[in-house]
Formats: sequence, C-alpha cells, structure tokens
Amino acid sequence: MIYKKKESKYWYTKFELSYGDKRKRINKSTRQTSKAKAEAFEACLKQELWRQITDPTPEAHCFSEAVEIYLESRQSNRTVKEKASKLEWWKVKLADPNVQKIDTHLVLSTIAKKQEISIATRNRYLAELKAFLNFCHQELGWIDRVPVIKIQKEPRRAFFKLDNADVIKLLECAPYYLRSVLIFALLTGMRRSNIFSLRWSQIDFCKQCIYIDAKDHKSKDHVIVPLSHKAITMLSQLKEQRSSTYVFVNNNNNPVKDIKDAMWKRITKQAQLDGLRFHDLRHNWATRHIEAGTDLLALKELGGWKTLEMVQRYAHPSQEYLAEQAKNIDGPKSSLQESKLIEVSCDKNNS
Repeated sequence: MIYKKKESKYWYTKFELSYGDKRKRINKSTRQTSKAKAEAFEACLKQELWRQITDPTPEAHCFSEAVEIYLESRQSNRTVKEKASKLEWWKVKLADPNVQKIDTHLVLSTIAKKQEISIATRNRYLAELKAFLNFCHQELGWIDRVPVIKIQKEPRRAFFKLDNADVIKLLECAPYYLRSVLIFALLTGMRRSNIFSLRWSQIDFCKQCIYIDAKDHKSKDHVIVPLSHKAITMLSQLKEQRSSTYVFVNNNNNPVKDIKDAMWKRITKQAQLDGLRFHDLRHNWATRHIEAGTDLLALKELGGWKTLEMVQRYAHPSQEYLAEQAKNIDGPKSSLQESKLIEVSCDKNNS
C-alpha cells in the first residue's frame, strides 16, 4: 500500500513479499509527490523484488535502464537535469555496461579521461555516480555492493573581496538591464536562481520582505527574506518602470532567466575582475554584514542558512576590520585593568 506522512510531501510504500522461507519487508519513501507515480513505482519495485526472491540468478541490468528508473524517482529534485547530464556522460564513457560490472578501477580510469577539469568538477561527477550506484544497491537490489569511490578534498578557494571601485567597474561593464540584478544581489545576498526567478507577487512592500517557496529554495524550507531600505527603494523604482510578472527583465521586457557564462566572463574581464563568480556577490554581502556588526545568528536567518558553520564559510572579515576588532579589548567595556596588570608585571618587589 502507499501512504503519506504528515510532515512529508512524498508518498511512502509499505508491503511484504514472501516465497518459501524467504521474506522481504519494505517500508520506504517513493520520492514521488504524485499518487499515480508512487503507485507505479511501488508496482515496479514489487515486480523486481519478487523476481529477486524467486530467482536466485541475478539478472543483468544495463546502466541506461537503471538511470531511467533513478531519474524518474528524482523528478521532484530541482537538480534533476544536472543529474541526467552527468549520468549521460558516464553512460557514454562506460559504454552502457551491466551495473554489476562497475568497479572502482573502471570508475577511476574513466574519470581520468575527462581532461582539464577542476577537482570540484571531478568530485561532482563522482558523487553523482556514487549516489546512482547506492540507489541501484539499496533501492533496486541490482548490485551486491557499491564500489569504493573516494571524493578528493577540495582546496579552499580564495575570497574575492570587492571594494566600491570594483563594484562601479562591474556595473559599468554590464549591460544596462543587468545592473539592477547585480545591485540587488549585493544588497540582499540572495542566490542566483532565486534572483532570476523573482516575481512581483513574492514581494511584500508593506512588510518589506520577499517570500520564497520551499520548492524554490536550496534549504527546502519556506524562507522570508527581510529587505533593507535601499533594496526596497530600488524595487519600488523598478516596479514603477515595468509591468512584467518577473522583477528582472531585459530591454524587450522579457524575463532574464540567467547570465550566460560567456557573458559573465566578458563582463568580469572588461572590469579587470577575472575569476569573479556571480556567487561571490553573496560572499561579499555576508562579509559586509559582519563588518557592519550584524549578529551571526541574525545573519544565518537573513542568508537562509541552516547552520552557523555555513555563515562562517561565507563571511570573510578583512584584516583591517579584524585589527580594529582586536582593539575592543582596550575599550572601557573590557574587564581587564591593563594599566594595573602592567604596573604589577614591572614591580620587582612582587618577584
């Protein structure tokens, strides 16, 4: 049978199959929000498990067959297109093998063929394959074990700090219709996808905030983004100028869905900011908040992060700021009486 839990948007399946002295109990998520798709998933799962307990001879399953089932079960995932792209690369390079034949040596020798890629990109491809093979093992039962696939430790990327002159150069080199996007990113720290998909219906000008649905946010939670006075002022001016559903539009009043990599590289090169990523604008926003004295817990909520550890990954206080903070111990609020301590340390009679 399939059923739903109160706290989950997915349908769950629960059933038991028995054959002689063999018994298989299942109680798991179908990862489907549609009841019809959940029932279809349950039917396929029952059929496969029945084959497994009645026929001890393992059936050969090709990579593409498993990928089709895997992607179908991940349709509600917002990165399903990226998953499909990576697995398509693996299918071509591995020559669509029997999933039982995939071992550590085959994986490593195959990823080595992907020339001139960063450690981060390599890790993304390996992680996707590992998740897929875990699905084949745990949910389909098509492989006896998952081969060892180690993810390399990624070097921490240097922070790209922007000063006012850098921001001005960036805006001057960007097309006119993108300037409001860049300013908004620096004022709110919102993620790229949430900025480009922003609709006027999400903005509450009275409460000065933006509402983001759980399905559209990385944390999978409903998020309310409070807006600064400058951000509200900018949005009010844009609303007077535009009549579209989306906030950010091009010169033809069509929604700007994203910035193409080629265009971004051209903009940053002209601004002499080679290596700057759009996501670095979020890092700069968090850093400016910290340097302005924003509380870490408040910043965690403003940025939509789940942990303080994530806040620390995004905030990069400058050495000048830290040097000023170091002087706080000299201030009137300090509990240490430094002059008295120095006096005692220099008094030979106390030695």
